[in-house]
Formats: sequence, C-alpha cells, structure tokens
Amino acid sequence: MGKHTPPKWLVLGYDVPDEPSRIRVRLWRQLKGLGAIYPEMSFCVLPDSKRIRSHLETLTSRLQESGPYLVLEAKGTGQRDNNVLSELFKEDLEKEYRELIEECNEFLEEIRGNVATGNVTQTEVSELEEALDALERWFAKIRGKDFLRSSAQPRIDRLIVRCRRALLGFSEKAQLNTLRAR
Repeated sequence: MGKHTPPKWLVLGYDVPDEPSRIRVRLWRQLKGLGAIYPEMSFCVLPDSKRIRSHLETLTSRLQESGPYLVLEAKGTGQRDNNVLSELFKEDLEKEYRELIEECNEFLEEIRGNVATGNVTQTEVSELEEALDALERWFAKIRGKDFLRSSAQPRIDRLIVRCRRALLGFSEKAQLNTLRAR
C-alpha cells in the first residue's frame, strides 16, 4: 500500500452585490459546476501564528461537541490575494482604532466637562480610573491582533498618555477639593 496524499483544497472568498441578483446567481452556478460546495458553516480568516494556533486548539476542542468544523491552512494564490487580505485586515483594525480614538477623546471631554461644572470628586476619580483601565485594556487587545503594525499605534500611545495625564491632574484637583472640605 502506498502513501495516500491528502487532497488540496481551494477556498474562495467573494463579496458581490445583492443586486442585480443575476451576477451572484451566475457565479454560484459556475462554481457549483466546478464542484464547489457551500457548507453551512461560518468562515473567518486569521493570521497564522503560534499564539493563534494555541487559541484555536482550545476553541476547536469546544467545537467538537457542537458539530463539524474545519481549520484550513491557506495562502493566496498570488500577491494580489495577499494584498486584498492585508487590506481587509487593515480596514477592520483601522475601524477599531478609530472607535478607540473616539472613546479616548470622549474620556478627555468628560474630564473637561467635570472640571467646568465643578464635579471634581474622588467618586469621579474612581469612575474615570475604571474608564481609563478599560481604554487601556481595549488598546492592548487591539494591539495584540495588529500583526500588520498599523501606523495608528503611536498616535494612540500618545493619546492614552494624554488621558493618563489628564486623569492625574483631575485626581490632584479632587484631592485638593477633599482637603479644603475638611
């Protein structure tokens, strides 16, 4: 008995508009004619790294109880595919970075608003500390999956430092207010 070479597979990802439907239907028919299957599964693309493979082992052990799953090793068939995939990852990450920047700016605005209204208390300090901790955890989470090293990272590093400094100044004012109240 000879060694059995496992088959190779191709996974095609595509996004065509819903309308006109004839484009989507024609593509579906052509792919089905080539022998394509459309498994009723959700698919995602992850960068291949030791860290992610380790997490996938944990996730797939849980998935075994739920039904079939696939883990495919894939690479683009050309540089264009790799460029498209990199751009999709970059767009997704940039969206998260923009949301984080917005939240950091809202954090800074909340501090300015509290100072303007005289709401400079230890209670507010505690709430703001929790909010800053959440922003820092969020940034660490995004940075952990930023394998393309986005140019937004240094900007957000500086913004987080601004948030920390603003909170420190706010905290000092709240301590002064507490001392004056005694």
